[in-house]
Amino acid sequence: MKGRSAGFRDVDLIVAFLKLLRGVRVYPKDHPLVSGGLDVVMGVLQDSLEAGDGMVMAVNKGYIFFNTRRVEVTAENYAFIRFFVQAFDDLGLGEVEVLPGVTRDEVYRFFRVLAASHGGLDGILSHMEREGIRGIIVRPCIQTLGGNVRDRAKKLYFQTLTLIKRYFEDEKAVHLVRIKAVASYLADLLRRSEETLIGLTIIKNYDDYTYNHCLNVAILSLGLALRLGMDKKLLVSLGTGALVHDIGKVRVPIDIVNKPGILTEDEWSVVKRHPVEGLAILLRRWGINRETAKMFPAVLEHHLGINFSGYPEFLQRKAPGFLARIVHIADFYDAVTTPRIYNKSPFSPVEAMDFLMEHTGDRFDPVLVKAFVQMMGPYPVGTVVRLSTGEWAMVVEKPSGMAPLDRPVVAVVADDKGVPLHPRKLDLSDGSVEVVGLSSRSPWEVGLDPTQVALSLSG
Repeated sequence: MKGRSAGFRDVDLIVAFLKLLRGVRVYPKDHPLVSGGLDVVMGVLQDSLEAGDGMVMAVNKGYIFFNTRRVEVTAENYAFIRFFVQAFDDLGLGEVEVLPGVTRDEVYRFFRVLAASHGGLDGILSHMEREGIRGIIVRPCIQTLGGNVRDRAKKLYFQTLTLIKRYFEDEKAVHLVRIKAVASYLADLLRRSEETLIGLTIIKNYDDYTYNHCLNVAILSLGLALRLGMDKKLLVSLGTGALVHDIGKVRVPIDIVNKPGILTEDEWSVVKRHPVEGLAILLRRWGINRETAKMFPAVLEHHLGINFSGYPEFLQRKAPGFLARIVHIADFYDAVTTPRIYNKSPFSPVEAMDFLMEHTGDRFDPVLVKAFVQMMGPYPVGTVVRLSTGEWAMVVEKPSGMAPLDRPVVAVVADDKGVPLHPRKLDLSDGSVEVVGLSSRSPWEVGLDPTQVALSLSG
């Protein structure tokens, strides 16, 4: 393990963690058992932190990982490993990442938060926000969470919508730590069940468009990045940036946002300032450091395009960064497939994919477009299709597992004569029913509300 102290053994950190957690539950900060435990924990972490690498302690499927390396189970450490795993499970933790520059006092306050926690991971995150702990990040582990994956995905989706709205409307309501944790959680769930979470991007909230849009863009961006093999730390940076990429729109007057007609030149110039305004907001809230610098291009450059046809105009000398190119594709796709007050008939998913492919190499990165098309499949969620039964349906999930890409999960919405039906879920993977045609019209144009259809389905 990189950055290990002289004489350091895995069991040393495990035992130090457990002793300190137990000590802070009983004794004050200056008690020898607490101060001594802090000395041991900081000593074990010292080399990794001084090297600028940080330290990640994770539990997954009953194993402990330090900086992605699995701790070997031996007769000597078995009991301690069991206690450590149990402690993480009881607290709802999957990972604890200690960042370079963390202070001894932050470590102490973090252990106090853990010792006082009774509300699971959400309670820990809220307490960390109140304590201002910035040198430590906690994340859930998807493998430890029970319940139906689709139900969990829905819960995460709407919790994240609320979180984004709070952050956009009140800078003190949500700390960066919480947003990063959500980005990590989204990536974990996508890794396990891509089709379930991407299926939820057909949810379109007309009244809270910006927040809904930011979440959908984050999901699509992370899904694309996972297919490209992006490493975990950069995934979190991408997801965090995508979740707030349109925060600058809070400074666009509402009468411009909701204007039903064509914008004047002056109004359009105000809209085009939102990436710069967003960067200014985040610089004030987060400051500039190695970590935030990775996220900021996703905010500033997500409308630029690789041919510089977009904005901000003053950036039209340098190609947009890799994260911004990913967000640009996801942002375009979700925006044009969502109805707005000035566009009641958005693109159908198929039309949006055709536009992306038509402009690959000029507006959009060709490698990323190819990967995005593969991710979305031949029938992207929201596509209206005709079935071999004669019925009409809307695609609500990509095929799962090893099912062929042309066998998605659909919601049957009308009979063979076009008479509306109460939506029923149908998995086409068994081959008994097939897609025999598709409509180029968006769901709204044929009288469907994708949000209502998606949320009416069970399981």
